[in-house]
Amino acid sequence: EMRVAVETAHRFKRPIAIHSYGDSGGRAALRAGAESVEHPAGFDDATLALWATRGTMYVPTIDHNRFYAENASVLGYTREQVAGLDSFRLLNLETARRAHAAGVRFAMGSDAVWWMFGENTRELDWFVKAGMTPAQALATATTNGALLLGQPSKLGRIAPGFYADIVAVDGDPLSSINVILNGVRWVMKAGRVVVDKR
Repeated sequence: EMRVAVETAHRFKRPIAIHSYGDSGGRAALRAGAESVEHPAGFDDATLALWATRGTMYVPTIDHNRFYAENASVLGYTREQVAGLDSFRLLNLETARRAHAAGVRFAMGSDAVWWMFGENTRELDWFVKAGMTPAQALATATTNGALLLGQPSKLGRIAPGFYADIVAVDGDPLSSINVILNGVRWVMKAGRVVVDKR
């Protein structure tokens, strides 16, 4: 089914993202030729080694389970369900750590739902916890994101001819990823200033 979905998307020159949990589902999505696989966790070393040789992006979406757990009472989750969310988040983080060490390429995604929009960049903090430098984490949301979207000549960099989507922060994001999470002071979208907290 995954292979048919990928072949159909590619026939229409469209990328495809496959959301899959677990080693077998993630491996099947990888072998089917998806451009990205979202939140699979628990890969064995052989799958990670295969993944590192492919162009498929890994989008772990670690943080959304933090969001669910922190808002369990509003969402109606039981203590047992929260424990499951916490357990999967730890597995997801460990898988991301092992994938990064194996050379798998990452892109940032959030699986943001409900009122989680605006917290999306918290995912970058998990990437740093998984062993990335702040610069590597930022690349998942910029240059790697642009590659995944098939727009590396329009997105992901500040350069002539690119969309003028720019964020200014208070501090050095290459020293601390926390600057991106809590230090945004100015935002330009398509050449127009939309946030100015200076």
